[in-house]
Amino acid sequence: MHGIKRKQYSREILKQKRLQDQLKIKTYNKLVDETLTIRDNKIFTSESLQLTSKVLELNPEFNTVWNYRRDIILQLQDTAPPEFWENELQFTMEKLKRFPKVYWIWNHRIWVLNNYSQASTKIWIRELSIVDKLLSMDARNYHGWHYRRLIVKNLETLKNQLMDKEELGYVTTVINKNISNYSAWHQRVQLITNLFKEHELNKKEMKKMVLDEISYITNAIYTDADDQSVWFYTNWFIENDIVRLVLTNEEYMKMLGEMKENIILINNDDLEFSGKENNWCLKMLIVIEGALKSTGHAVETDHTKEYLNKLIDLDPQRKNRYLYLLSK
Repeated sequence: MHGIKRKQYSREILKQKRLQDQLKIKTYNKLVDETLTIRDNKIFTSESLQLTSKVLELNPEFNTVWNYRRDIILQLQDTAPPEFWENELQFTMEKLKRFPKVYWIWNHRIWVLNNYSQASTKIWIRELSIVDKLLSMDARNYHGWHYRRLIVKNLETLKNQLMDKEELGYVTTVINKNISNYSAWHQRVQLITNLFKEHELNKKEMKKMVLDEISYITNAIYTDADDQSVWFYTNWFIENDIVRLVLTNEEYMKMLGEMKENIILINNDDLEFSGKENNWCLKMLIVIEGALKSTGHAVETDHTKEYLNKLIDLDPQRKNRYLYLLSK
């Protein structure tokens, strides 16, 4: 009897939910129709702004309504009260808390800041602090990382001062908390590239940074040899011109040799522990072999074909790629 009663109760709940959903859909469609109609009639009033708020509350991915909202704001901004822009920032924050991966919310928020005439350096610094908190809740949110880059760029303009060193410190802290954060590793690439491109470091500092980065990469590889983010970054570092510009040919070869030794050790540990070699280790050993050859020095023994043949067995999904590389 208990089972039958529960089934009937669930059926009733489902029926009520369907009715509620139908009512919500009807309400939403009515709001959308009304909003699009007044948009087509080019009505830009506080009432139309409130109407867009209602639609976006239900569907924050409705980009057409975001665009209309911005048109309304531009029409009303001259007569808007002092607290208007702060209220608009609060409006987007409420949406971001619920929908942190909706691009259109982030897009509107940066638009608000760019059009907020009273947005002093202090407000942009506050915004950077807000992004810190948002990324602390979801450190892999690429929308958040992109938004952070925009905020930093504006702050650099306002302060007439580059912030790459500060941001690199922030990124290092984020990676240290979670080595698998691909977005943070990607940001690290951008920051180190900028530091060298903008000549923010003298020769001594450049050398120290490269050597420190070698140590950082080595620790990262030992921490998690199965994390693709680390290997993607390692690949970038090995093949990037920055390293070749800072290190002499002999220093570069020494770096590659030491990396190769460490990766072979990790690969052997995996083989002993699991009975299989590590795909990422083998792939990076191939990259290192290629980098060693690019120095113009003769490589004692080229193991590239050996590694590729192993990968054909270990990674059959990419078999054709490895066969192609073998044929070159």
